[in-house]
Amino acid sequence: MMLVAIGTILKPRGLQGELKIGITYNRPAVFNELKTVSVGGHIYHVVRGSVQNGFAYLRLDGIDTIEKAEKLRNQELLVESTALHLQADEVLSSDLIGFDVVHLGKKIGTVTAVENYGGGDCFEIAIDGKEFVLLPNEDDFIAETNMTTRTLVLTPNALESELV
Repeated sequence: MMLVAIGTILKPRGLQGELKIGITYNRPAVFNELKTVSVGGHIYHVVRGSVQNGFAYLRLDGIDTIEKAEKLRNQELLVESTALHLQADEVLSSDLIGFDVVHLGKKIGTVTAVENYGGGDCFEIAIDGKEFVLLPNEDDFIAETNMTTRTLVLTPNALESELV
């Protein structure tokens, strides 16, 4: 069972323990279909989920007061990857960690993390195990992602950009 972070609990909403969630997953509609979630190592049954104005709102079984909800503030909301209903050709960004990075036909490093600062995913690449570079997950930088060989192939000009 692989758990994936899809949001962060921001605060309680109302007195009945409903939670306001900052969404970090690119398909907010998944919050309408959730059956169970994991928060702080505990599994909760989802009583109700909705998305409004860019935030998700969840009512969890056993979290029925503002005090109980407050204890979950700032924690990550995790779900099993199977709950995301990925298509056959879709992968999670976190699945790319550990991929070899190839530039001009030569392995130059490894994907060590995938970060998102609000504008989209960026790959953190360790070059020669000591220098780190952040590259956006955009066609100007990434030519190919090969799941079979576990490689991320960069465009020829990927490392020459002022954005790097």
